[in-house]
Amino acid sequence: MPIDTDVDLLLERCLRGDRGEVRDFVDHLLVEHAPDRLLIFGMLPALERVQQLDRADAASQSAVNVMIRALRLAAARVIERLDPTPLDPELGPRRIAIHSGCSLIEELQGEIFAAVLEHDGHVVRFSGGGVPADEILAEVGRDDPDLLLLFASSASDAPAIREAIDTIRTIDSRPDLQIAVGGGVFGRAPGLAEEIGADLWADDPEDLRIAIVEEADRRAFPEQRTVGRTRRLPRAA
Repeated sequence: MPIDTDVDLLLERCLRGDRGEVRDFVDHLLVEHAPDRLLIFGMLPALERVQQLDRADAASQSAVNVMIRALRLAAARVIERLDPTPLDPELGPRRIAIHSGCSLIEELQGEIFAAVLEHDGHVVRFSGGGVPADEILAEVGRDDPDLLLLFASSASDAPAIREAIDTIRTIDSRPDLQIAVGGGVFGRAPGLAEEIGADLWADDPEDLRIAIVEEADRRAFPEQRTVGRTRRLPRAA
């Protein structure tokens, strides 16, 4: 069965709110789909759809809350089935610090992506949402990650992400740090990632997952950043 159809069926069960039914359906999906693929192509799109319903006021707050919490239950059941997969020794694991937006949906999206990256063999620290830029900077200095991933799906998160990147770049205490951004807002707003000075981005989670390994050396060039200006510059090569 195509995974898009499975997402529709999962959302139907989540809306009904029968937690036992949700667990049983997830177990059924795990027979047909690998856990990491189900998280990337099933759970994350399902959360995006719930967020779209919420933004459009196409569902009651009660219905949205029930679906989010049912999807949290479903995601946890899938994450339990993940086993670490060793990376190519020549590429090696990366130390990744992840921050997300503040909403329940965004934190769950960030948690799912963190689980997938851990499954891929990386060492992951997930701090959730609401962490101020100065605390992110302190965390980077203390924990010395290879990659800082700012994962968000709402346009309202963009200013905070921009502030965090500006703060890190201005102090320049970790010039080797790679900063990546991901999540729905960057897929919906082409050019936003490079404008705010990110080193790495992708239009969807699977592409970002691959880029984190295959483009570990990619860095933004200074002219890429157009924060505070109106003109657009070409995407980094």
